[in-house]
Amino acid sequence: MALIAAGGVIAAAVLRTVGSTAEYLAVAARVEVGATIDRSDLRTVRITVDPALEPIRASAADSVIGKFAAVALVPGTLLTQAQLTDSALPGPGRQLVGISLPQERMPAERVKPGASVLLVITTDEGPAANQQATAAPISIKAIVVDVRHGVKEGTTLLNVAVLERDGPLVAARAAAGRIVVALTTEN
Repeated sequence: MALIAAGGVIAAAVLRTVGSTAEYLAVAARVEVGATIDRSDLRTVRITVDPALEPIRASAADSVIGKFAAVALVPGTLLTQAQLTDSALPGPGRQLVGISLPQERMPAERVKPGASVLLVITTDEGPAANQQATAAPISIKAIVVDVRHGVKEGTTLLNVAVLERDGPLVAARAAAGRIVVALTTEN
């Protein structure tokens, strides 16, 4: 009889631990990379969380408001600290530049946010370009902040963070269609 009672107590304790729910923060509205988190971007959900997950408890909502999205936040997903940053993107001394690229100017492997890339500036086409063919191409280091489908069919929009001094050059060459993206292993 004591064995049955002990088994019942253990089963109740396990059920209480596994079956307990708590309130956590979830994303209510899409938040773009670098945008400030507002209370209207969040909602509270009551769920049972797997121990492998680390969502933010609803009671910590005030500490989340005013932080910046380190990645694009999608409605319906749980919010974690890894998705947030205290500093605005692209960060001090950097500029955020949007580049629309056709598929042939990007690696076949999917470029993801956080990836280190080289933006290779291609030469102009024409007789003057032949004279410069022996010169090394200009390449600029960048970090991919966001990746989206481009407006035109077959294009991808990359938002990249570059050093402030390189921003105008990257923007001008991107507008002229003179950038090729190369993935690097740096981070």
